[in-house]
This record gives sequence, C-alpha cells and structure tokens, in this order.
Amino acid sequence: MTFYETITIELQQNGEEMRILTGVVLFVILASALGLQAQDTTWNTVSIPGICTYQIPPTVEIQKGTYKRIMDQFRKTVLEISESPDRVIAQPKGINDFDPVALKRYCRIIVETERGAKGNYAKLDEPLAVSEVELKEIDMELKKQMLQMAALSTSKGMRMTILSWTPVKIIRVNGVDALLIAYTRSMNDAPPALVRTYKIQNNDYLHSITISYRESEKNLWADDLGKVIGTFKFRKR
Repeated sequence: MTFYETITIELQQNGEEMRILTGVVLFVILASALGLQAQDTTWNTVSIPGICTYQIPPTVEIQKGTYKRIMDQFRKTVLEISESPDRVIAQPKGINDFDPVALKRYCRIIVETERGAKGNYAKLDEPLAVSEVELKEIDMELKKQMLQMAALSTSKGMRMTILSWTPVKIIRVNGVDALLIAYTRSMNDAPPALVRTYKIQNNDYLHSITISYRESEKNLWADDLGKVIGTFKFRKR
C-alpha cells in the first residue's frame, strides 16, 4: 500500500502565468513553514535518550509523580507486568495532579522499546519486504496474541473485550516502514477506545508506539493525536 500521489500540472507557455504561479507556490510554502513553526512552539518535545524524540500537544502530559507510581505498582502487583525504563506514557493534562475533569477523560500515547541482539530486526531505513500472504499470516498471529492478552487481562480482574479488528498493514511513518495494528476495545465495560499500535524495527530494537482514545472523545483527541505519529524521529541502530 502506498501513500504517495502523483500530481501533473500542465502550464501554458506564458511568462506572466509562470510568474503568478511562482508567487502562489512561494506563498503556500511560506504559510506551511509558519504553520509548522507554530506547532513546534506550542507542542512539547519528548526525548527518550538513545532511542527517539517526538512531540506531544499541550492537551497531554507525560505521566509522572504519584500517579505514575500508583499505575506502575498496579501493573506490577495485579497484572504482573515488569516496567521497562524506556516506557514513556502521555495522558490527558491534569491527571498527574488528580484533576477530576482530566481523570474522566481517556487518551494515551505509549512509547516502549524491546531490546534484542544485532540483526534481530530489519534496519530502520530498510523497506519491510512482506508479501500479502505473509502479511495475512502476521495479521492472524497478532490477532490471536491480542485475544490471548485480553483473556489474560480479564483473568486478572481487568476485563478486556476486543470489539473490532482492522487487518494489519504496512505504512510509512516519517520516512520509515511500520507495521500498523488497529482495533477497538473496552476495559471493564468502559466506553470503547480506538487503539493504533505502530511497530518499527531498528536492527536490535523493536519500537512500539500505541496511540489510543475513547471514541466518544474523538473531538478532543483525534486531530492532534493523528499528527503525533509524524513527529517521531528514531536514532538509527
């Protein structure tokens, strides 16, 4: 699947028209540059040393402090999941301060990295050469794993229900190939959440970026969180 479009513009051989067109193009380029600059000044840059940098909108914050300690302890004691030092979570702004309005909202940007041996994964700048048959097999396996994870979570008291599943596909993320896993799920009968996980291979690292939010809060999160994935810059291994 490709996201490139080819646009052909036929121009008349008229010097005046060319001058007008040039002025319009320069205006569009300048406007785009100013728009990007404005985003850079209002969004916060997150750096995970030795791994990547990315940007988050001012409506979210990096999980930290007492709230993070509570969540880490819950994952460790209840879900029996060991925390990775590379795992960074962004959530609605105000949750760290236990703001009641923020606590009623849900969105997450979760970045984590699985470390392996050199050559375990494709290099960061290598296209993912996967046939349609292989992609279908990967899709079946990942869906199976997700259903098993849901069953395990449910058995530990966190009822997880997979409501829908979109076939896995390969997309480009800021110049590199990523495996996209998309589905909707509900936790403990909470409103359905849209989840997108991007898997990016990087020689001995496997990066995972999970972006999720409630369908009912799409107007709050969809636009900004849809832009976040394009800000990621990974350090080549």
